[in-house]
Amino acid sequence: MSSKTAQVTQRVCARVGMCMLGTAALMLPPATAAGAEPGFHPMIIRGTSSAAAPDANQLRLAYQVSFENSSLEPSLDKLNAGAMVPGDPLIPGTNPTLSFAPGEAVVSVHRPLDLSPDAFPAESLFATPVSFGPGSVVRLRATYRAPVGPLPGGGFAIGLVARTGGKDDLPTETLVGVTVNVRPGFLVRFGASNGNVDPARVVLPDDVKNAIFSSTDPQPFTIELTIDRVHGTATGKLMVIDQVFTVPFVLSDFLADGGPTITAVGPGIAVNSNAPGQTASVHIRDFRIYANTGG
Repeated sequence: MSSKTAQVTQRVCARVGMCMLGTAALMLPPATAAGAEPGFHPMIIRGTSSAAAPDANQLRLAYQVSFENSSLEPSLDKLNAGAMVPGDPLIPGTNPTLSFAPGEAVVSVHRPLDLSPDAFPAESLFATPVSFGPGSVVRLRATYRAPVGPLPGGGFAIGLVARTGGKDDLPTETLVGVTVNVRPGFLVRFGASNGNVDPARVVLPDDVKNAIFSSTDPQPFTIELTIDRVHGTATGKLMVIDQVFTVPFVLSDFLADGGPTITAVGPGIAVNSNAPGQTASVHIRDFRIYANTGG
């Protein structure tokens, strides 16, 4: 199948707070430039049915958790990180929850009605401690299914984050993350939620967002985040059935020649101020770390 590339420009997104590919074919119309901002050029690659193994920076699989037997223990752990741990921002009344379905972990979180707009309830699963400092290259990959939240009103996001700190997802930590972010009016965007210098997001076409958020046949989707602390850049990638959305950006904190060490990484969900009194959840099928260190 031939590939086409569309360029879309976007405005930088606000902090979301944290916080595989299907079998059927889904042909999409050209992406629109709704909400576009000059100067940013993510790529939309069509007709890609699977993701190639990371090899551009000689990365190798170093950690994997597939949530078999209702367990957070890794099936591979060359980083000596141990089992994943649930983590949240410790906001009272948010009821961060971890449960299990066959071969999946399910995370959910609630946003109290009277919560400050500046607070972001989240529930994530973290591999910690890990250690990715200047000169490292790490690729995180998580596969999700069946996100549930306030629709069409929006106000929640599913994401993948790398940050400082331990299991507690405190707002004082330094982080970089990419999210599928659901905004009011069922506007769904993918891109960098924070940790980026320049605008870095793309509006998802209707067919893609409908496939992800279908109430009858939700399609699995994969989010990938590559953090290159050799060059000070990062790339977010979203894979839905045979569609791939790639969003490159420049890192603002985790620099090539400085900045803090990344010590916690993982997938999760958050609810922002657009959804007071609402709860959101998502199933996580698989989490992997590819690295040029460890093992």
